[in-house]
Amino acid sequence: MTMVSPLPKSGAETSNSAQPVLLSPAQWGYSLHDQVNGQSGESIARAFSRILGIALVISSLGLWVIPSASGMGDGVLLIMKLGLTCLFIGLGGLLYMFGKANGASVTQVDLYNRTIRRGRVSEKNAFETEAAVPFEDVKGLLLSSDDSANAAASMATLYLRLDDGEDNMTAIEILKGPEALLRPIRERLLRDLKNDRGGLPLPSFESRKVARYSAAGPGLAFQAA
Repeated sequence: MTMVSPLPKSGAETSNSAQPVLLSPAQWGYSLHDQVNGQSGESIARAFSRILGIALVISSLGLWVIPSASGMGDGVLLIMKLGLTCLFIGLGGLLYMFGKANGASVTQVDLYNRTIRRGRVSEKNAFETEAAVPFEDVKGLLLSSDDSANAAASMATLYLRLDDGEDNMTAIEILKGPEALLRPIRERLLRDLKNDRGGLPLPSFESRKVARYSAAGPGLAFQAA
């Protein structure tokens, strides 16, 4: 049975703040939760989008109770109502779906099934998997940080590096947050993956360059040099 290693300590303040914010333990391992500055603003925007979408759909029904205008034929008015109804319903539906599209991003590190799963938590509190990577497919970890002089305040993203058989490596995003909080999480992952390999260490990389994003199957990925 795979043992769960403790969170490495890189200073009392960092260790105490990282685990309750980004890492939550579970029976099968632990979950990693994104923490980004724009998360609350995004939630408000999505809630507003859902409300606006519902309002547009309701408004489309109100078009059919508008009395006929004098000097306008019934056929012309009917065509206008049909067109506006389709427009309002279509636009309202898109806004509503946009508001519901994404929940909170979460990564599950399953130490028993030896799998790392990236997905989102739906409104019904159900985890929806977007990408699943077995432990043996992970070739390294990459910490990509903002080009900032203050490392403690800069935001960073943690990636799994996978060998896609080409000249460069494919990386899958697993966690976003302040760089100071991601570093002890990275050490925890490195230790768990090392234990799973019988003590064989896993390479770790760092980058402060802008990544080139691309669609590569389920989940978010980018090509890293």
